[in-house]
Amino acid sequence: MPFDIVPVDLETYLRVQRSDTPLVVYRCELQEVGCGMFVEGTTSAVSAHLRGHGITGPDTASTSCTWAGCSKILQRRGMTRHIMTHLGVKLRCSVCGVVKCRNDLLRAHITSSEQCRFASVDIVPGPQRHFLLPEGWVTAHQV
Repeated sequence: MPFDIVPVDLETYLRVQRSDTPLVVYRCELQEVGCGMFVEGTTSAVSAHLRGHGITGPDTASTSCTWAGCSKILQRRGMTRHIMTHLGVKLRCSVCGVVKCRNDLLRAHITSSEQCRFASVDIVPGPQRHFLLPEGWVTAHQV
């Protein structure tokens, strides 16, 4: 089975190698064509990647989304959350299975539901996901 090269930043690569656990990443499509890098589908990783593209400044500054096919105008503080919608990453309640697109919405569900109050958050990867595998993982796991 052939595998594609998935370029990521050095920190992400080293973390995957040390953890010996696959990681879900997404191709950057900022500025229509993207930078060629893949980014982990977490708010912290997306936020750092946006800074690398120069998307910085005051939280209330207006900025335009340049993700392929999008031109939505929003405040900079909402850009990370907005990019997560492009990635299609969702969050699921571990108890009842309800799926939300944002962490704050799922947390509100968990705190308001007696049945789910001890639930954890499961990440549901988006449809354009790729897997970053540790070196030697494929052989060891007979993928």
